[in-house]
Amino acid sequence: MNPRQRRGALLLVITSIGAIVVFFAVLVYLGDVSSKVGPMTAVVQFTRDVDALEPIEEDMVTTVEVPERWVPETALRSTTDVVGLVAATAYTEGSTLQEGMLVPRPGVQPGYREVAIVVDAETGVAGKVASGNHVDIIATVEGDETTPSRSEIWVSNALVLEVGLPTDVEGSDASGNFESTQGVPVTFALTSADALRLAYIESFSVKLRLALRGDGDDQDLAPADKVFLGQGAQG
Repeated sequence: MNPRQRRGALLLVITSIGAIVVFFAVLVYLGDVSSKVGPMTAVVQFTRDVDALEPIEEDMVTTVEVPERWVPETALRSTTDVVGLVAATAYTEGSTLQEGMLVPRPGVQPGYREVAIVVDAETGVAGKVASGNHVDIIATVEGDETTPSRSEIWVSNALVLEVGLPTDVEGSDASGNFESTQGVPVTFALTSADALRLAYIESFSVKLRLALRGDGDDQDLAPADKVFLGQGAQG
């Protein structure tokens, strides 16, 4: 072996020793970090932003591993604990779920009835109404020779329990011609009196619309403000 080969072999040995030293240094560092962080545990986090009272579905949450020492005692550990509940308020993507952040879906309280109707997917809901919202149910009724057409709020501040998926609805237009539209089943919690009013107007109205109320808006309108009469009259 000539001097150049000996220098090359020596350099290779030194490089190998250096790599081994670095490897063990990394192991020591990782061991030190692990000892400081501690064991890992699974928690549930949101995979996207969630609105208040939005129902939680399986693809909206995931489990991630985080250091156990940083996890609050109230953190939820399994997605099976959250699917089917609704968000108590709005949350951002990546938020760790804890007890109290989710609540059961709004249900029917004593004295109320669960009533479902189908409303127009475009004019009645338009993708804005969700479970937990409060809405006014507005119906348009055709007039006759003695009575003008009118729009009226038939049910005020109705609690929405559930909004279904759009489906094809067959019916007729104002001229009696056959037409097919997209309808959305919406379920409400109503008093017996409001349930009867809704059942009546659903049968005889030209169109039903839902007017979404803002958060905390429980104002009861005056009777004169609930009706609009056609032909330039209002009362």
